[in-house]
Amino acid sequence: MNCVWNSSAVYGDAEDVCTVHAEYKSTDYPYNAFCDLKPFDVSKPALKNCSLFFKGKYVFWIKQNISINVNCMPSKRSESIFYNPSCHIKVNPPGKPTINQTTVTWHSLVEKHKVIKDFHYQLQWKQKDESWDDLTVGTVEKKCKGHCEAQIPSLLMKDETYEARVRVQAFYKNQYGTWSEWSPTESWVSQVGSLKPASEWGVSSRGVLTLVALALLLAGIVLLIRKKNLVYVMKSFKGAPLPDPGKSEIFQNWFTLNSKGQDVSFASKPETSAVQ
Repeated sequence: MNCVWNSSAVYGDAEDVCTVHAEYKSTDYPYNAFCDLKPFDVSKPALKNCSLFFKGKYVFWIKQNISINVNCMPSKRSESIFYNPSCHIKVNPPGKPTINQTTVTWHSLVEKHKVIKDFHYQLQWKQKDESWDDLTVGTVEKKCKGHCEAQIPSLLMKDETYEARVRVQAFYKNQYGTWSEWSPTESWVSQVGSLKPASEWGVSSRGVLTLVALALLLAGIVLLIRKKNLVYVMKSFKGAPLPDPGKSEIFQNWFTLNSKGQDVSFASKPETSAVQ
């Protein structure tokens, strides 16, 4: 039995030396144990723990409540509680699982016990790049003994890398213990399952590239048309200079006659309208 004591939370005195005494009082099979609490975290010296080892055949039965007393010196402080170990049994984790297609097998590493013979297992699996905290993690629960086997639903993606792990809790007369630590993780590449669909990014990127290509094509056409117009305008500006009316023959004739005082009228000559 592992105990953790936070001395500062109650008394504010982390310098106390505290001892845990546990005892089950019975006329038939009494048992007891004790241990000295010691700090296990340098950054939190007020937190102390120790483990109690009980010797005897019939310990931790389902209805056995153990009295636990914490005594600290020199403050002479003490605390007492009652604890039912059978409600908090934490067994060793299973071995690393073995995967064959969608079949997962594993072995229990729990030693044989006279009372606890049934175990409740939890199998989890996920894609390698996902976190165990993701909502997409698959879970299957199963009750079995020793050698266990479970099936992963056919929700796998072919050629994807997956990871699986298992944990266990003791189960006795509808009473569950504490979950064990997780087993070592096993990884494998799935040879079964559906093909991986194109990712949303891949689809969207192809769409974006298509739109960009069309935009460039349209821009090129517009530039080509504008370039032709620009070339035409430039050629128009670079053509022969506009004629000077003052140098035209008809204007020179009018200027010569007018300078001699002669009255000249162009009304009868349509071709002279430009001079006006």
